[in-house]
Amino acid sequence: MADLALYLLFLPLLIALPLLYLRRRSTRSANSSGSIRPPPSPWSLPVIGHIHHLSCALPHRAMCDLARRHGPLILLRLGELPCVVASSADAAREIMRTHDLVFASRHIGPTGRILVGGEDASHGILAAPYGEGWRQLRRICTMELLSLRRVRSFRPVRENEVRRLVSSVAAAASWQTPPGKKQAVNLSKMISEYVADAGVRAIIGSRFRDRGHVLEVAGAKA
Repeated sequence: MADLALYLLFLPLLIALPLLYLRRRSTRSANSSGSIRPPPSPWSLPVIGHIHHLSCALPHRAMCDLARRHGPLILLRLGELPCVVASSADAAREIMRTHDLVFASRHIGPTGRILVGGEDASHGILAAPYGEGWRQLRRICTMELLSLRRVRSFRPVRENEVRRLVSSVAAAASWQTPPGKKQAVNLSKMISEYVADAGVRAIIGSRFRDRGHVLEVAGAKA
């Protein structure tokens, strides 16, 4: 019975591996027969792609080693997501200046869509694809939110929230539990609360009552 359960457990994997191999082979043949050649890539594994190359304690060192071996422009597959990595100033200049319109749109995954508005995430300025709609949103934000007059109008809100933040840090730093032993201050949590309070006060004019719950949910989904 145990052998049967083990066989049923590995049966989907045995079926999926040949299918993934055939799919990868067909993709390679299509790329080689076409006029567009993708950047070089390190060796990959089924399902996870090149994630195992970045699974060390220092991913930036791993990226540096890959750039030394394969060149300044590399194609990495993080699962099913293809990513082009530019590791030199010349390659970055080609992407950011020469071909900036091609790379202007941002990929938003399932987690990002949940955080920025679910299925309607494409309507926000953070996730909208580059085009006339995004340019209109940028124009509205520049005129209504980021102009000098508008930024100065929010100055009292920022000053008040900074005073509350400094007072909270000072109170937490002086609190002793048990007596004679000071506790650590969670600055990351306090700064997140400050950003949430300042942003909501600037938008609706009052403090964020459900701030703790929203930050907890956002942290769990991230």
